[in-house]
Amino acid sequence: MKLPQPSMSTSKSSSLLVLFQPSPIQSRHICSACLSSPHRRQTSRRTVSTIAKILESEKPKSDPNELKPLSRPIGVPTPPKPGENSGVDTRSWRERRDDFFNYDKHLGRREKLIKQAAKPYFRDWSRTKYHKGKTFSAPSRIFRADKSLYLPNMVGSTLAAPRMSSSTTSVLRDRISIVSVYSGRWAEMQTKTFVDEKSHPALAEMMAQDEKQGGPLQKVEVNIEGDWVKALIIRTFMGGIRKQRRDEDWKRYFVVRKGVTDEMKETIGMGNARVGYVYLVDWLCRIRWAGSANAAEGEKEALAAGMRRLLEAWGRDREEARVAAQVQRSRPKDGLKR
Repeated sequence: MKLPQPSMSTSKSSSLLVLFQPSPIQSRHICSACLSSPHRRQTSRRTVSTIAKILESEKPKSDPNELKPLSRPIGVPTPPKPGENSGVDTRSWRERRDDFFNYDKHLGRREKLIKQAAKPYFRDWSRTKYHKGKTFSAPSRIFRADKSLYLPNMVGSTLAAPRMSSSTTSVLRDRISIVSVYSGRWAEMQTKTFVDEKSHPALAEMMAQDEKQGGPLQKVEVNIEGDWVKALIIRTFMGGIRKQRRDEDWKRYFVVRKGVTDEMKETIGMGNARVGYVYLVDWLCRIRWAGSANAAEGEKEALAAGMRRLLEAWGRDREEARVAAQVQRSRPKDGLKR
């Protein structure tokens, strides 16, 4: 008795099933969770929800013409240290291997990539049409010392040592500094409306008197250029930049290429990378005042008033430190007399 021959359609369907069925050798190298449809649906839902949240955050929550004041301290909660945020990977090969096979860290990197992909390319430029890119109005008073946060360390080359890496924390410690942070010529001109001698002669006079007395006031410039081509152009024309500044100011001009992440910019209030920012930093690297874009009415006066208050506080702090040191030196002598 002859068995019935399979039809052409049946043979085709069976061959297709065999063709698309994963072999045991191939499936052995694939994660079992990835082969299950619920896992794939969960991953896709997570990705879609992340993109939806990012796009929702990009929408203006209020009127773009409304300029809000800076009502809270900005910065990082931990004191900065020289050498931090250099952008150099100091992990060992074993640590890199462990991180490569860490699924949780892969998810974190995926979220960062999704956030970068969802960010519009011309977002910063489009935001400059409102208030010339001003993201916040400067406060009328400086932040309290016990509530202030710290300016993160940045590593880059200076005009004095273009082939060496220098940290901003080493320059800011034990000084009262006006730090100008910008990226590009337009942003640099915006910061000059706060600190330039022509735009703010009262501030220039105050700093000149303090320099004669050997005081702590200084100006620091940080030029952030993540693009290596622009950084190369700046390095090529460093001679012209040196001619525009005094010799003693060369060590206070930084060109930073790496280490400044988007998270760091958000912590110090840099909501627009095309805009210049000015920070008043005390001798402990704490941000006590901040301004953005062009100086508005009353902001230059607020900067000068904040600097006077910091000078008074710096004098009191040094006097207390001197008295404490004298008391500490006198204690062993009293003990010997007894």
